[in-house]
Amino acid sequence: MFNNKILKVMPYVLGVLILVLITIMIILKVSDSAPEEEKTEKTETVVSDLNKDEEVPGSEAETEKTADEKAGEKQEEKNTEVKENAEAEDEPAGSDLVQNETAQENDGGTGNEEDKTVDIEPTPSATPSPTPIPELIYEYKDDYIETKDDVNLRVGPSTDTDIVVNLKTGKRLKRTGYNEKWTRVIYEDKECYIYTPLVTGVFEEPSEDGNAVGSEQTGTGTASLTTGVAAPNGFIVCIDPGHQTKGNSEKEPLGPGSSEMKAKVSSGTSGNTSGYPEYKLNLTVSLKLRDELVARGYTVIMTRDINDVNISNSERAKIAADAGAQAFIRVHANSSTDTSVNGVETICMTNENKYNAELYGASRKLSDAVLDHVVASTGAKKRYVWETDTMTGINWAEGPVTILEMGYMSNKDEEEKLLDDDYQNKIVLGVADGIDEYFSE
Repeated sequence: MFNNKILKVMPYVLGVLILVLITIMIILKVSDSAPEEEKTEKTETVVSDLNKDEEVPGSEAETEKTADEKAGEKQEEKNTEVKENAEAEDEPAGSDLVQNETAQENDGGTGNEEDKTVDIEPTPSATPSPTPIPELIYEYKDDYIETKDDVNLRVGPSTDTDIVVNLKTGKRLKRTGYNEKWTRVIYEDKECYIYTPLVTGVFEEPSEDGNAVGSEQTGTGTASLTTGVAAPNGFIVCIDPGHQTKGNSEKEPLGPGSSEMKAKVSSGTSGNTSGYPEYKLNLTVSLKLRDELVARGYTVIMTRDINDVNISNSERAKIAADAGAQAFIRVHANSSTDTSVNGVETICMTNENKYNAELYGASRKLSDAVLDHVVASTGAKKRYVWETDTMTGINWAEGPVTILEMGYMSNKDEEEKLLDDDYQNKIVLGVADGIDEYFSE
């Protein structure tokens, strides 16, 4: 009976115990939460005080957010300035800046915004930069050079730099530096630059007036050519009467293997007064020279003996090479916008020609000999030997070569002489004497 009473009371006891346990758990939970609430309340109070004093941002998260926002604002401002500057220069707006940012994002980035660093570069100046002058290495020189007519002297070694002066006629100038593209000279106490291919000669001494050296001798008497055919002397000469009736503007390489192209051949100039074409004058003098050389025992090859041909400058050089010519004489006449310019000159390659520099010594010797004797025979003004690597017919030559510029058809007096039969004979005798001297040494 006692056991029955216990069993009846047990459910009530268990219920009380459960209520007690629940009560205890509630009390413990309330106890644990109270400090957090108090902590939060205190934090909010501190934040309120700090905001009130305007000293620092309210939290670490807010600090990072503010820095990012400021950096973003500065970056946006910078991009705007870069874009404005780029548009002023017709370049893609801010292209370098965008590429740098993309590279930073793709180079090992974690994707965590908190780890992302924004580098603010200085804002580029809106002031346009001057055209940079190329940095070239110059070989020191202490001598004098002569220039062609109608050339520009510039403040720097670039056609983008200002022109100091335009020299209408050839000048002899002090040279202080050499580069295959630009030559440094002194003009009226100013350091200037001239495009090297426009330099015609190098000298140890200055001329008296600074102009290109020349002589004003006067040829006298008549000139008679040699007649007949002498026994062969063993020398082969190729004569190239410059130009032809109709030019050929198709292109050919400037030299063997060159990517630079030039017109194959032109029809040449003509007399300012008479209108007589250069190609006819060249052939007339060349045929006389052929006969004179044959009479002296030379074997002579002609690149052309009529005017109506189509032979490029490189093909003319090949004719001389195939014939085994030991001297290649190219006969031309000159012209200038300055009608006062006159005189005789010859042309050969430089000693740094990339196609046939090994021929420079012999070609220069041939050029000097022909020039000296033509001046002596005609009494014409002696100009110079122009060394240049811009002539296709010279660059393709395989033996000693010179171009004879007999005189200026743009000069009224010299044009009249060039068309005179006796004066032409004097030119021919001078060329032949120069060839004789060349082969005699």
